[in-house]
Amino acid sequence: MEGIGFIATEESLLSLVLAAMLVVGVGGSALTAAPICGVALALCVAAACAIYAKGSEDKRRERMREAVPDALRSMAVCFRSGQSLLQTMQQVGAATKGPVGVLFQRAAHLLETGGSTREALSVFQGRNSVPELAFVSVALGVQHQTGGSMERVLDAARETVEGELELTRSLRVQTAQAKLSARIVSVMPIVLVALFSLVSEDFLGPFFSSFAGMALLCIAVAMQVAGIVSVRHMLKVEVE
Repeated sequence: MEGIGFIATEESLLSLVLAAMLVVGVGGSALTAAPICGVALALCVAAACAIYAKGSEDKRRERMREAVPDALRSMAVCFRSGQSLLQTMQQVGAATKGPVGVLFQRAAHLLETGGSTREALSVFQGRNSVPELAFVSVALGVQHQTGGSMERVLDAARETVEGELELTRSLRVQTAQAKLSARIVSVMPIVLVALFSLVSEDFLGPFFSSFAGMALLCIAVAMQVAGIVSVRHMLKVEVE
C-alpha cells in the first residue's frame, strides 16, 4: 500500500479486510439464503487479498533486488572519485529509480538534516529494504568506524548479488507452473463450496446432521490446510 502512495497502519488494513469479509459474508448469506455460501465468499475475499498482497510484495522486493547491482556499482564509482558518504547517497539516490532510490534519498536527507551515520545507514536495514542492502549498510558502518577501502567490498557484494539474481531467475522459471497450480488447488475448493452452496442450499447439510459428518468435515478442512502448508513449504526456495 505504501508503494502506491496509501499510508496506513497494519491494524487499519486488517480491520478493512475483516470488514470486507463481514460485508461479503452477510450479503452473500442474505442473497443466497445459504450461510455456508456467505462464509465461502468471505474466505474467497480473504484469499484474494492475501494473494494480491503477497504478489505485490514479491514484485516490489524483486524490483529492489534487480536495482541493487547498479546501485552498488554507482556507490563504488562515487567512492573511487573521492566523494563523501552524503554525496554518494545523493548521487545514487538521484541516479537510481524505484524503491532503492527512495531509500538512498531518505538516507541522504537524514545526513543533510544532522542525522548520524548510524541513523542514515539504519534506513537500509528496515523491513522495506532487502538483505543485500542490509549487508552493504553493515559494511559501510564498519568502514566508517575503522577506515579502509570500500571499493573492493562493494565490487564483491555486487558480483555476489548478480550471481544470486541469476539463480533466482532460474528458480522462478522452474517453479512458476507449480506455484500457479498450488494457488489454483488452494482456492478452488472454497470457490466450489460457494458455487455448490448457491445451487443447492443444503449442499453441506449432511455434514452438520451428525457427529460423524462434522468429524469428516473437520478432517477434510484439516487435510486441505495441511496440503496448502506443505505445498507452500516445498515451493519456498530461498537463495542463501
